[in-house]
Amino acid sequence: MKLYSVRMHAVKDGRHASGAERIVPREKLESVLVELARRPKAFELMRITVEEVKELNRVPFTLKLSSYRFSSVKEARAFAAELLVREGVKKEVAEKAVRLLAEGPAPGGRVMRGAVLMDPVTGERLEEDPSRGVRTVRFDWSDREKARELILKAGGTERTVDALALAQKNLFCGVLAELCWSDDPSYVTGYVAGRSTGYARITPLKEKGDPKGGRVYFVKKEELERVRRCLEEAFLLVETPDTFPPLF
Repeated sequence: MKLYSVRMHAVKDGRHASGAERIVPREKLESVLVELARRPKAFELMRITVEEVKELNRVPFTLKLSSYRFSSVKEARAFAAELLVREGVKKEVAEKAVRLLAEGPAPGGRVMRGAVLMDPVTGERLEEDPSRGVRTVRFDWSDREKARELILKAGGTERTVDALALAQKNLFCGVLAELCWSDDPSYVTGYVAGRSTGYARITPLKEKGDPKGGRVYFVKKEELERVRRCLEEAFLLVETPDTFPPLF
């Protein structure tokens, strides 16, 4: 059965406004194209790319899930840094990553469309273009409808559906750990992901109304090119499990 990668990216006011990923069989292409075209609430430019999947990787969903609430952003960020240290990131590098997302990771304090690549020991930024970063693309759930239903039932959100599959691909590609919180001013929950941590949802990682956010991927410098190629080029389906534990 032929599968196709469908990717949508929309821009508003010169900034990323919406994006989505799917890997689907030919018979679902039309409905998915309509779904993704309707997803952005407003846009100036939308691109939808359809690409035949040549080599497909399939991996089980292995991330353990946990959720943490804190009474302040300061406490939540300190805990996120602590989890990164447990994954092998040096303490000062973990704190640097937190500050970077708080200040805006792109030049001038702007938000990046992609992720920062950072060496876990030196803290050196490794992405070729610090205004663009690196994007994890060409991934989906083996049964997206089932995954969505189970994740929402467990207390997750539409964001969680994509974030869990993305985090699983990152580990597959060799990302040591990941720190993320959204640039959406109304959404204050983020996460840390890693092999021992699994996927830890943390709130609040910023104050409501704060437009700053982004992602930091911790990657060993000597593995940079292999990891980058995998994140951007490898096609991957995450096998949908039968259950997800309760999330807040």
